[in-house]
Amino acid sequence: MNRIVTLCLLAGWVSIVAPVHAKPIRDAAGEFAAGKALLAHADFEEALKTFKTAARKDAENQEYAQQYALLRQVIKLRKDCPREQDPERWLKTAGALRAYYYDHQIHAEALPLDQERYRRQPSAESAVLLAETQLALGRNSEAAETLGNLPDGQTSARVGVLHGLALARLGRIDEAKKLAEKPEMETDEAGPLYFLDLARVRVLLGNARGALYALTRSFQLTPPSQLDALKSQVKVNAEFSSLLEHPDFAQVLKTSSRVEESGCSKGPSCGQCPKRATCGQGKAQKSDD
Repeated sequence: MNRIVTLCLLAGWVSIVAPVHAKPIRDAAGEFAAGKALLAHADFEEALKTFKTAARKDAENQEYAQQYALLRQVIKLRKDCPREQDPERWLKTAGALRAYYYDHQIHAEALPLDQERYRRQPSAESAVLLAETQLALGRNSEAAETLGNLPDGQTSARVGVLHGLALARLGRIDEAKKLAEKPEMETDEAGPLYFLDLARVRVLLGNARGALYALTRSFQLTPPSQLDALKSQVKVNAEFSSLLEHPDFAQVLKTSSRVEESGCSKGPSCGQCPKRATCGQGKAQKSDD
């Protein structure tokens, strides 16, 4: 070792500093993508900071600014919701938060809201919302219990099909068939979510043709502005993976909406709309054929 360096080391004049790894420099699109990844893990505060950076780096991009502003409001609602004393305002706030969580697939955050709603107002509607989230989180036994405990007078088409989905996932095939194969429920009034869930059940029951028929009905009853997003979800949903190679699947994906666009569904997502879980129930337009 060099004599001067040796002396310096002995005298304590030289400090050894570990290398510092600089934070990677991202453009606006990279910041926005990072924010969405943080949001997917329910890291709301860090996602907000990243969205703000994206909006600052690309001030012309309206989506970045909108997502930043929306997340700011969501964070405020998250703080306000537990303190809200008025029942109607709580339901409105909880509905808005749930819609946002579902738009971003943050189902674990929706669960306590759905549980509290069901505790406050036990009904077929609140049971459906809770079971929907339980199923999204793989809590199939809990979903079956939630829906199975409803009184006979508090049932609906959606209750039956979601109950069938939970039972099918649990391997209780015969029980699932009884709930899922009821043609009298297959009317337009049942809505797009009913037919989407019916398709999921039929896939698990090995009824590919019936599943494709139900998917077609779901697409027909979905508002035009939401149709592309729904089709994209179907293509990546694990429960529909067995249909991807079916010779008729590509044709089903070409299905057009048969409903008129409603005043509350103009945007790319349902965002803060508290009626998200029950929208799309309007009558479909009659086809020309």
